[in-house]
Amino acid sequence: MNMTDKELSHDISAAQYDEKDFFLTLQSFDGVIDYIEQRCTQYGCDARNTYRIVTASSEILANIESYAYESGGNIQIRTCVCENTIRIVFIDDGAPFDPFSVQEPEVSAPLSEREPGGLGIYIVRSLMDSVSYRYENGQNVLTIEKSFQADE
Repeated sequence: MNMTDKELSHDISAAQYDEKDFFLTLQSFDGVIDYIEQRCTQYGCDARNTYRIVTASSEILANIESYAYESGGNIQIRTCVCENTIRIVFIDDGAPFDPFSVQEPEVSAPLSEREPGGLGIYIVRSLMDSVSYRYENGQNVLTIEKSFQADE
């Protein structure tokens, strides 16, 4: 689903976000994922949806690390929760890239007939309730949202 932040399911002001900056490289990748997983746990997200969020976040971070920067770069992660919905915003100042500009892969075709690439954003879109992208002030801003059941 390609949506603007205004169309996302909840209106969350910037003051409600938890923010953390990272220098993203292959070596720091796990630390960023650990941070996102910790935020999900702190927000009370159930294990199944935490797994979905971590999987989608891994795909997003892998794309940023591979395509936005040649040898690592700055990324900011903003997280918040509102009414059992987690929103995560990935902000980087790497090369501009709109993931919605890529044609969706033909997943029903046999593997031997598929074009390489495009599965990462397909996975993100299939796991999340909403995904949006914008390029603003020289930065890529990718936002994901996922509703969850509170862990008991």
